[in-house]
Amino acid sequence: MAKFVIMLRVKDGMFFADEWLQCFEKLADEIVVLDNGSTDGTYEKLKAHPKVVDIIQTEGYNEGRDKNLLYNRVRLRKPDWCLWIDIDEIFEPELTRAHFDKLMQSKLFNKYAFRRFHFMDRNHFAGSLYRLNYSAGHDRLMWREHPDGYFQDLIIDSPNVKGIKGLKYNTNFRLKHLGYINKELVDKKADIYRQIIPEKEDIFQSMYLKGERPIKWIDERNHPKTVMLNQVLNILQMTHIVPKVIRRIKNAF
Repeated sequence: MAKFVIMLRVKDGMFFADEWLQCFEKLADEIVVLDNGSTDGTYEKLKAHPKVVDIIQTEGYNEGRDKNLLYNRVRLRKPDWCLWIDIDEIFEPELTRAHFDKLMQSKLFNKYAFRRFHFMDRNHFAGSLYRLNYSAGHDRLMWREHPDGYFQDLIIDSPNVKGIKGLKYNTNFRLKHLGYINKELVDKKADIYRQIIPEKEDIFQSMYLKGERPIKWIDERNHPKTVMLNQVLNILQMTHIVPKVIRRIKNAF
C-alpha cells in the first residue's frame, strides 16, 4: 500500500485542531508539521498525536521558506504521495482512506486536485458566483512524490507544489474551508498580510465574506443536491479552461 504523508504548516490553530486531527488521522499514514510560533497550545496538541511523526518550529512569517523546509522533512519519511493542507481545511466526512488508496493505485495520474468551499458558519458555505468560481477551480493538490517537486520562494501566498510532471485529475472530493467562520482568526491573518502587502486591502476585506449568499452544506456525497452542485461547478470550470486553451493555441502560432 502507498505511503501517504500529510504536510501541515500552522500557527495558533487550536480552534480547528481537534476536528482536523479527527479527519486526517484516518486518512494519513504520517503527518509532518511545521509550527510557525504558536502560543495557544497548538504545538503541544499536535506533537502529542501518534500520527505526527515530526514537528519543527520557525519564527517570522515566510510561507515559501517554511513550505520548502517542511517538504525537506517530509522527504525524510520517504512518502509515495503527499498532500499540503491547512489546519482550517477538512475533507467531507464520507471520504475514507479507501477513497485515497484508489487514487494512489493509479499508474496514469501523478496529481489529484480537490475543491474547497469557503464556509460562513458550520452549516453554510459562501454561494456567490465569485466564490463558486473559486471552488470550481480545484485549488488543493495531492501529488506523487518526485525529487523535482518544490514550492516557490514567496513570503506570502506560495501556491501549490511545483515541478511535479505528469497528468492531473480533478476529483469531486470536497474540502471544507472553515477559516473564515472565526472573525478573531481572520483579523489576525489579515493583520499579518497587511504588514507584508498593505496595498492589498481589498483582498483582506474579502476574507470576511460580506454580502455572500449562504448555501446549506450537505455531507452526503451522493445526495441529489450534492451531485447537482458538482455538475454546476464542472460547467463553471469549463469557462475557466476554454479561454486558457484558446490562449495557448494562439501563442503556438
